[in-house]
Amino acid sequence: MRTPTAGVGATAVVVAAARAAENRRADRLFHDPLAERFLAEARKRTPVEAVEVVRHPMEHYFAIRTRYFDDVLRRAVAEGCRQVAVLGAGLDTRAFRLDWPIGTRVFEVDLPEVFAFKEPVVEAAGAEAACARTVVPTDLSADWEAALLRAGFDPGLPTAWLIEGVLCYLPGKADDAVLAGVTRLSAPGSRLAGEHVSHRVFTDPVARPMLDALESVGAPWLSGIDDIGTWLGASGWESATADLTDPAVHHGRITPVDRERIAAGPTRGWIFRAWN
Repeated sequence: MRTPTAGVGATAVVVAAARAAENRRADRLFHDPLAERFLAEARKRTPVEAVEVVRHPMEHYFAIRTRYFDDVLRRAVAEGCRQVAVLGAGLDTRAFRLDWPIGTRVFEVDLPEVFAFKEPVVEAAGAEAACARTVVPTDLSADWEAALLRAGFDPGLPTAWLIEGVLCYLPGKADDAVLAGVTRLSAPGSRLAGEHVSHRVFTDPVARPMLDALESVGAPWLSGIDDIGTWLGASGWESATADLTDPAVHHGRITPVDRERIAAGPTRGWIFRAWN
């Protein structure tokens, strides 16, 4: 079994570590019982010190982000989407831990090496998905659309898309290409949720330690967008961004220092939801 503790796959372990930490809180925002198993398996094979350097300053953000996207997907299926596609799924376990309406099918798309690590852990845990679950091993920089269609994805159905913690790792204009692919495969009534960073983050001294840690595990951020609404709108998506200072979004997890940093100057990035 390969362990994704180098390259972009390492970020999946980072998020699993944060979600495992969230499980241990009395006021947890979600429950992800598989996260601890992923982390334990990763630690058996490769030291994850660099991964921990990334996790600590981001832990509360990962919890907020996870809960926000949980709620967006719940709302999307309640509004009629019965097909869900998670791009760059990593060690995501929403197919197992969310209550899905009958008939929901979740597609998880990520690199083959991520699933080579993930699937044996899921199987060993005896975890059963709460929906029809299909894994699609492919690279988002390759022809992932064809792979998704071969796996049974139906472009005629309204789809809830999730692109969590992925777009900033894509090189050049690959983020544009992913959005174009999502748009091509989205029937009317589809929903899209995700996050991206702005170019400001690359010169922000507050972000420098995290960026250095990501580079140390071979997972540097490579792209940014300075106006997320314009970027989505050019492909026909109406959108809204999450306000991290809103208690309904942060659930008490941001500090006064976080609040000051969010308010200081142009945004460093966005959590967004969109609809066509």
